[in-house]
Amino acid sequence: MSNSTNKLFNNHTSDNIFQEFEQRFRSILYQKYTHLSALCIDCYTVSQYKLQENVPLIEGLSNDTFAYSIDVKSDGVQRAVFVAIILSPELYELFNFTEMEKMAAIAHEVGHIIHYFNEALSTAGTMMIEIKADEVAAQLGLAEPLKSVLHKGDFYKLNP
Repeated sequence: MSNSTNKLFNNHTSDNIFQEFEQRFRSILYQKYTHLSALCIDCYTVSQYKLQENVPLIEGLSNDTFAYSIDVKSDGVQRAVFVAIILSPELYELFNFTEMEKMAAIAHEVGHIIHYFNEALSTAGTMMIEIKADEVAAQLGLAEPLKSVLHKGDFYKLNP
């Protein structure tokens, strides 16, 4: 699918964090990961995503503050690519995420999308995929907020 508008996100949520992220980081991401400019990432809340038809089912989606979804379909002639980031406003409010923590979480999910199309990682394990997604956030200067996001998530898992 070609991204003729050259927008990073198609935001279906009421949260403007995606526009803020795009304004700050789109040119950096497009310069480093040129294939990303061919995509437009749909952004949904968990409840919005669950109402969409023909999207991949994501197990445990209600337990994640942010998640990503990718679906590639090909009929041999054309290839259709669906990419999305899904957020849970309820959970990031519960965790009291700062704006920078939200941006770090988005950067991590964008990292997953970037590296999904990285052939060199096609046989990589889960931990390597997570590290590569974290590296995208770090390259954008969001390593510290990402550490905070991960700490808040781990604390919640240990103390529900």
